[in-house]
Amino acid sequence: MRSWDAVVVGAGPAGTLAAERLIELGHRVLLLDAGPRLRASERTPEVDRRAWAYRAVGDSFDWYRVRAVGGRALLWGGWSYRFPDVVFRRGKWPYGASTLARYYADAERTLGVVEGAIDDRYRRAARSLDIRIAAKRGALEMRRVWTPLAQPAARRARCYRAALHLEHSAKRAEAVAVLNLLRESQERHRARAFVLAASPIETARILLESEVAARRIGHGLVDHMVASWLLLEPSPVPPATAARGPFPGSVLAHGLANTGPDDQESYPGGVSIEVTGPLPLATLGVERMVPGGEEDRWSATQIHAIGELFPHSKRFVDLDPTERDALGRRIPRIHLAWSAAERRMAADMRRACAALADAIAIPGSRLIPFLDPLQPGAGHEAGTCAMGLDERSVCDPFGRLRALENVWIADASAMPTSGDRHPTLTLLAHALRAADNVGRYLAR
Repeated sequence: MRSWDAVVVGAGPAGTLAAERLIELGHRVLLLDAGPRLRASERTPEVDRRAWAYRAVGDSFDWYRVRAVGGRALLWGGWSYRFPDVVFRRGKWPYGASTLARYYADAERTLGVVEGAIDDRYRRAARSLDIRIAAKRGALEMRRVWTPLAQPAARRARCYRAALHLEHSAKRAEAVAVLNLLRESQERHRARAFVLAASPIETARILLESEVAARRIGHGLVDHMVASWLLLEPSPVPPATAARGPFPGSVLAHGLANTGPDDQESYPGGVSIEVTGPLPLATLGVERMVPGGEEDRWSATQIHAIGELFPHSKRFVDLDPTERDALGRRIPRIHLAWSAAERRMAADMRRACAALADAIAIPGSRLIPFLDPLQPGAGHEAGTCAMGLDERSVCDPFGRLRALENVWIADASAMPTSGDRHPTLTLLAHALRAADNVGRYLAR
């Protein structure tokens, strides 16, 4: 058993960037991931549902996850927006947008974030609806969406290692117990510091299995409420031009609810809408939705509304006391519930998508619903180990676990909310800030 300066659990985007930052600071870092490292030509593998079993309570839930180095960023569309200050205030984060400013900038440089252009049809729709729109800001590397596999730390990650629990005493973690999935044997890795970035549900499972003395672990589970629609238009996709930018036809309609004292809805969260199109039908695999032989004369536009959720007393993660998965671990139970206010927000999201579609559609178009906002499982879980200024919060404002002084949470577990837009850039800014805090701890 080798001892390290830091062990990072989870080689998704947050864990990889945290490990990379610690390596840059001169520390010996072990990065672990439960999945394989894929070649460029390999498809993302399906998750083994026996080995990674879970149970939903209160509603159906499709846990959107990837078991491979790179994590869910392997399927990411690259949307990279900073949270405005109103999101931090609404969600009662322990700091404001200015605290993350330098880390946002670091993440944007790493990801190669660039901005596209706004098509005239979206400008006209925004004026008619009196809403704000912004061009897509996205992560591009060599004309492809960035993934953590671009980082040296990810290329050196130790694969097929599933973290089981932390061994700890006197408010300090001493080692992480790991299941080697190839050899079907257990390993122990000692370190001066530990960083958990396994995803909000898996990180909660590791801490619950570790019997960490923090009552709120697993509580505060939030995700995005998502309404997805497909607009089919009887018009071919226009030829690509350089003037349309790197993300042709992609915009964000933002600030649609609860932006200030004069804009208060009957629910607390914010709403935004991502729009991408027009696209060839074959790109989305929806050729059968138009008459045969007419596929090239139609185009499709994706419309995704994102709603911001807040903690609910009946929405949390715990472990089943008796049921175990194929690896012998207690399975996570994901408890789900909707409040009356969230149901009102869902209705507003449906109306907003329909209104935007009507504003951009040409005569003869069809609007097809794909995902209802009251169908849980958007894939942007957060909050199961939320940070805060209150001593009762699971983490301090740097993501450090209050119960164990040398353990940090670098994934969205520590984020009090998922915000009102795509959270990945904020997640990575938090991971970099947490890693800098780990570096200061190790330097002492």
